[in-house]
Amino acid sequence: MAKFQLNGGEKLLGEAQASHVKTVMFLPQANPGKLYVTDRRVVFEPTQGKASSAFESALEEIEGFTVGAASTITLRVKGGESRKITGMFNKKLIQALTEAGVQKS
Repeated sequence: MAKFQLNGGEKLLGEAQASHVKTVMFLPQANPGKLYVTDRRVVFEPTQGKASSAFESALEEIEGFTVGAASTITLRVKGGESRKITGMFNKKLIQALTEAGVQKS
């Protein structure tokens, strides 16, 4: 998997270890990795688990986010898709998402 790189003129707002929780056969599966929030996009790169847990979304594609128990972040993406992120550093990621202009609901 390619390492995260900033695009020209892009600013990194936050990054932290996190897990992208995907449902596999009706069971939640945490895929550890790193989440990056920039002034243009949100990127998750797995370090373990399934490579299919990787994602990249432009900020315009993200309708908002909610914070659940234990600071679990759920990103709502246009088209009805959602992405659940867990981790110790989610308060830092919540701050970066807010700074990027993603609406918390």
